[in-house]
Amino acid sequence: MDRNEPNPEHDRRVFKATLLSALVLIAYTWFAPVPPPPSQGEGSPSQTSTTDATGLDSAPLASDSLLGANSEGDDDDSAVPAATSSTIAASDRVVRQPLVKDEIAWTGFETKWSNRGGTPTSVRVEAYQEAYEQQWIPTWLLSGFTNGFEWEPFSMACPEGEAVNIINDEAGVVLPVGVDEDGIDADLATYEKVSTADPKLLSYRSRRGDIEVNKTYSLPEVGSVSGYTVRITNRGTVAKQVSPSFGVADQILPQEGGIYANLSETWADVDGDLEHYPAEKLDDKDRDFEGGVSWFGIGERYFLVGLEPEIPLDGDIVMRKSTVGEHRYTVELRTDTVTLMPGETRAFKFKLWMGPRSLDAFQEADLAMASAVDFGMFGVLALPILAFLKFLNSILGAWGLAIILLTVCIKLALFPLSQKSYRSMKGMQKLQPEINVLKEKHGDDREALNKEMMELWKKHGVNPMGGCLPMLIQMPIWFALYRVLWNSVELYQQPFLYFCDLSLRDPLGVFPLVLGVTMWLQQKFTPNTATDPTQQMVMRLMPVVFSVFMFTLPAGLVVYILVNNVLSIAQQWVIHRQNDDGEPKKQGS
Repeated sequence: MDRNEPNPEHDRRVFKATLLSALVLIAYTWFAPVPPPPSQGEGSPSQTSTTDATGLDSAPLASDSLLGANSEGDDDDSAVPAATSSTIAASDRVVRQPLVKDEIAWTGFETKWSNRGGTPTSVRVEAYQEAYEQQWIPTWLLSGFTNGFEWEPFSMACPEGEAVNIINDEAGVVLPVGVDEDGIDADLATYEKVSTADPKLLSYRSRRGDIEVNKTYSLPEVGSVSGYTVRITNRGTVAKQVSPSFGVADQILPQEGGIYANLSETWADVDGDLEHYPAEKLDDKDRDFEGGVSWFGIGERYFLVGLEPEIPLDGDIVMRKSTVGEHRYTVELRTDTVTLMPGETRAFKFKLWMGPRSLDAFQEADLAMASAVDFGMFGVLALPILAFLKFLNSILGAWGLAIILLTVCIKLALFPLSQKSYRSMKGMQKLQPEINVLKEKHGDDREALNKEMMELWKKHGVNPMGGCLPMLIQMPIWFALYRVLWNSVELYQQPFLYFCDLSLRDPLGVFPLVLGVTMWLQQKFTPNTATDPTQQMVMRLMPVVFSVFMFTLPAGLVVYILVNNVLSIAQQWVIHRQNDDGEPKKQGS
């Protein structure tokens, strides 16, 4: 064969050899360890070791920059995050630290920690279990129908789940720190864990250029309060300006379950004003507040992860949807710019709360975070109701019985007003024939009619609004009790009778139905002063409408209203057995 002619077999061998060489080179580049950075010479200022107030060695790390967190999974230690120019300088090295995890427990709490972010990744509160909604029997019936009549036995057993985990962002940075223009979104570092002799003392540190960040946690023996100190040190040879920022972050997934969904909110107390927004209101717009910050955090209806500065800090609170990770939200405290001289450290001390939003626990720990137990405009009534319910529960040992006894006490307090109201309605009923005569007399002359009716009511001492007054007074109490049941962790997952949770709806719907019957009976005992056919129709439909509405409300509130109706019926029955002036009927009359 002529040497100049192409040889297909030879070409294939050359191609295979080239491909194999390329694969070997790629494999070597991929698996070969990264060489350590060149060590600095002796006497370099950034190699000087210092000891801070905790006694922990604050010597600089081996790298100029430590960044990196795998946001896709807490257990995956295989991915090295990409370093962007907006996060670190091109000349900085990214040295990956080994992933270090810790499991630490104290009374009532099980926690997990990771040096990825230098933060807790799980906090389980053993006194509570994950949120649930007991299956509602109409839902079960409908489910059985749609499943082709494959019926399953209906069970009233209360669900048994795992302890509630109040931190959902296991892969992210829960307590991020910012020291550069990228703020807390830049805190993606895999921190170095600093060894300590005390197992209840955790310390992590990272470097961003010449700035070193050290996080130290002092964990409790019992309770929800931990000490949290952030130290920011200039390890360079020239002064640095930094704008420290501190955040609480969480991954807030979209919730299902309607009004009973355990929605999360961002919280902050700025200049004494409590600001809080659900996550969905931060999707399109950040919320910014400036002033003295007492505390800030992210919490669900009954639980909170929050930071309270040792002394209030002036700065900006920004509630927003984070650019790092999906469904991730942050509350960020941005402080003023400070200048750090070479070797200088600035410490920021916080109290870290990870636990239930319990008013008693907040007050016992002397935390301003007690304002997180917020009852809105009904707080004036809700706080005394909650305090009285706690007192009754301490005696009776059951929150359901405490609600019943609370109803009796409120009914006794309002008894004189109810008596007067009922007599006023009886008086209106007796005057109805005379009012009809006045209507025929004046026809369409409303002014003259109203004038004579007012004189008639005044003559007989009748107040046309008297019958509505007890209901108007009861309404704020109902709303206040609703907020207590909705927001107080003391009533969360408390069983009573066949209810697994007084803060959830009646799973069988028995109490709402019985309540509708009591409303109908109450109407029978109540004098009817309505003459307009439309008004009479509305009154007849009211028990049905009210009963249907009660299906959606917490069972504890339905218990209160039902017991109140039963007591009202008994009271009206007694009054009905008397004369209009309240005196008992004579024998034989």
